[in-house]
Order: sequence, then C-alpha cells, then structure tokens
Amino acid sequence: MTTTVERSETARPRAGDVAFTATGIKKHYPGVKALDGVDLEGYAGEVLAVCGANGAGKSTFAKLLAGVETPTEGEIRVAGFDHPVRNAAEAEQAGVLMMFQEPLIIDDFTVGENVWLYKLRQGRDIRPWANKVDSNSAETREVLGKVGLGGLRTNQLARDLGPGQRQMLSLSRAEVTNHQIMILDETTASTSEEHFNDILDLVKREREAGTHIMFVSHRLNEVFAMSDRIAVLRNGQLVDVLKTSETNPDEITTLMIGQALKAVERPAPVQTEGKQPLVSVRDLHGGTAAGVSFDVFPGEVVGLYGLVGSGRSSVGRTVTGQKKAVSGTILIRGEEVQLSSPGQALEKSVVYLTEDRRLEGFVKDFDNGENMSLVVLPKWSKGGVIDTTKEKSRVAELISEFQVKGGPKTYTRSLSGGNQQKVVIAKWLESDPDFVVLDEPTKGIDVGARANIYEIIHGVAARDKGVLVISSEAEELLSLCHRILVMRNGKVVDEFDPAEADTDDLIRTALTHQD
Repeated sequence: MTTTVERSETARPRAGDVAFTATGIKKHYPGVKALDGVDLEGYAGEVLAVCGANGAGKSTFAKLLAGVETPTEGEIRVAGFDHPVRNAAEAEQAGVLMMFQEPLIIDDFTVGENVWLYKLRQGRDIRPWANKVDSNSAETREVLGKVGLGGLRTNQLARDLGPGQRQMLSLSRAEVTNHQIMILDETTASTSEEHFNDILDLVKREREAGTHIMFVSHRLNEVFAMSDRIAVLRNGQLVDVLKTSETNPDEITTLMIGQALKAVERPAPVQTEGKQPLVSVRDLHGGTAAGVSFDVFPGEVVGLYGLVGSGRSSVGRTVTGQKKAVSGTILIRGEEVQLSSPGQALEKSVVYLTEDRRLEGFVKDFDNGENMSLVVLPKWSKGGVIDTTKEKSRVAELISEFQVKGGPKTYTRSLSGGNQQKVVIAKWLESDPDFVVLDEPTKGIDVGARANIYEIIHGVAARDKGVLVISSEAEELLSLCHRILVMRNGKVVDEFDPAEADTDDLIRTALTHQD
C-alpha cells in the first residue's frame, strides 16, 4: 500500500539546482520506438520547453516524468525523492504535477469543486463534504481570478464551460497543490490568445517559487515567450538542448523536422466581382451567434476570428447543421437551405471539421481505414454490401496522399495529434464537399504538420470550393486566408484584408470593438 507523503516547501531545490534527471530513457510500444535513449536534466526555477514534430516523443517523455507511463529502459529521478519514479502515485509524492492537453474536469462537479479536486481525493471520499473544503470560499474565487476565470460562479456546473475555460480551470489547481515540478503538456492548445497572459502570469509565479516548469508545445511563439531552455526531440531522440536567448524559431524548426521549413505563402487574390457567392449567410441566430451575415465565394478561404464566447464556433456549427439555426437564412449557390443535421448538410455538399477531434472527429475503436471510410460508405457499397477491394485501395491512396503515418489497420487513437487530424480531414474531403468549415484545424499540431494542412486547405480552395477557417490564432489566419471576419458578442464586427492587417488589428478589434 502506498502512503501519501506531504512535501514541505523546504524540500524544494533552490533555483538552479537539479529538479529531475532522466538517464537512458527508452520507451517502446509494439512496432514503435517512442523514445530511444534520452538523457535530460531540468532545473529548479526554470522553464524547459520540449519541442518536436508529431510523434517525436514529447508527450511520452512528459508522461514518463509524471509516472503515467513506465520506461522500457532507463530511470527518472526527482530531487528529494529516494528512488526512481515508477508510477503516477510516486510522481505525485515526489512533487510532480502534470497538466494534460485534455484537462481532467468532472462535468457534474461545480467550478469550485473542480478547483479543489486533487485536495478532495486526499479524503476517504471524493465528495466535497468529505474533506471539509469550502469550494465557494473567497480563496476559491481568488484562485479563479488568477487564471482569468474571475467572472465564473463557483457553484455553476463545469459541464457548461468551453474548451478554453476548462483548460484554465484545470490550471487553477497549480495554485492549491504542493509541487516542485509542473508539466504543461500542450495546455495552451485549447486556450485562446486572451488567456495566454494568464498562463504567463501563472508560470512567472511558479518560476519565482522555485518550481521547474516543463512546457511541451508546438507553438513556437509561445515557447520563445515563456522558456529559458529548449530541448528538441526528433524520432524519439534528443537532438539538442539550447538556451532560448541563443536560438531562433527557424533553427528550432529545422532541428525538429530535419530540414528548413518552407514559408507558407499567402494565397493569391480571388476575383469575386460579378460572381455569385457559393454560400451566403444572412442574419443568422444560433447558439451564441446573434445576427451574423457573410458570404464565401468559390475559391475563397475566409477566416473567422474571435475570442472565447464571441460566437465563432456557433457560426460554424449552425451553418453546417451541427446545431439548428434559431432564425436567419443560409443560401448555397443562391438556393435557400434548411440544415438541421450533419446528414442534411452533407447532402448539400457542406461539411464541418470539429475543433475537438478526440471527442467528435473519429471513432476511437476504429482503425484508420474504418475512420476514413465512414462518410463515403454509400459510395463504396452496392445493395448495402461494401466493396472492400475498392475501400482498401482508396484508403491506401488517402494515407499516401495525406501523408498519414500508420497503415489502414492502425488505430487512429494511437496516432499523434497531427496524424489524427489528417485522418479526420481525409474522411470529410473524400466526400468532395463544395463548402468546408474547419474549426481550429491545427490545434495541438506541430509546425511541419501545420504546413501540410495549410497546403491541403489551399488545394481545396483551388478547386473552386469554399472554405471557412475558424481559429483563435490571428497569425494563422493572416497567413492562410483571403479575408478575415472578426467576431465579438455574437456578431461579425469587422473584416480585414490579410495583406493590409496584422495580429494587433485582429486582437484589438476582437477585444474593444464598439457595436
């Protein structure tokens, strides 16, 4: 039986002392070497960024440090703990706190109860009254304020929160737990730009307290804003560890993918004068969208930018039948349509790629071939019987075309985030839609995979299709789109030409525009 040990603040290493040492770390899965002999140290009072392409081993290393996974070979030692970390319970005793990309939130608990979740479980029962924690206390409200959630009621259910709010709620636990190492594994992927400053403030407090922060991320602008050192992994091996002040994004990208990354070129202008819009939306109400109007022309990539709660995802879901519109008009090639389900949208050649690929994008118990076939099975069937020869042949072509690592029989859930996203994109594009809505298409994806997905998006538009890209990353939309619409309070408040705008224009408009 494992006994929980409370670590005192005096057990923390001093700034600059070794916080953990990883020696000869190997992690093998059937047919895959996720990590192959990694030696790495982390120091107290620093931010160590861990970067690499999808499948490089970043998250695997983070899980090993947190005890979620066990090394095939090698060992990890945490300062002040008398033996190598072997499981999650020991890692917690050693003072390791891990924040996952998919936050651990209990939907049926209140916001306040979720703040204190790790404290509650120290009692005999996880129910809030078992440990006499006041989840509605002034302390709870203060903690929420520190992570940008001061506007939430502590007694509202967590199920009602958006992805960014859920992630920040998870991060609030750093304020109420005792730890000397904090791992942020793609935790900024679900948050929007306005919450990044809250994360920076949290990291600053942790660093000043002597915590070692390991930051696993694909977002190099955030890596350079936050970190002291950068460790780069490629194909399971540690390529280099550099001081952030002595390197640059181009060098890190080259180390990650083994070659210089070609810059994404902004698409050539599309001539729309005198043409009929492919999609016209007028005075659309649905979800948090409140009177949205816009057009998308054939060959156009239109961006939709806004902060959390602006209504951007509600627009994407409503115009594609994921949610039924309350009122308003949607026209496709001049014909008014009523889209009350994804099936009806697909019949009208309209598809939606969700922002939450793990929950809604693919079937976890299906392999790549089965997931890629889902939308187009009727096309490959006759009399209700699937032509498996045609299916297998086409799936093999899709895997090659979309550069998916893993064969038709590989379970999609076992792939890296970027490869999962390619499977989802391939699945929907195989239906040859005329209008594609992509909600946060590159969330949690490395720079190499991003460039690949950008090429796919531009390729769709080049075939005279219409594309709407919803993103919380202003810089992404500026490089990807022909036009950018900015939303605030459920409405489109301005439109920008990416050739004449910058990130500051988009962010200021999203924050301060007066209706």
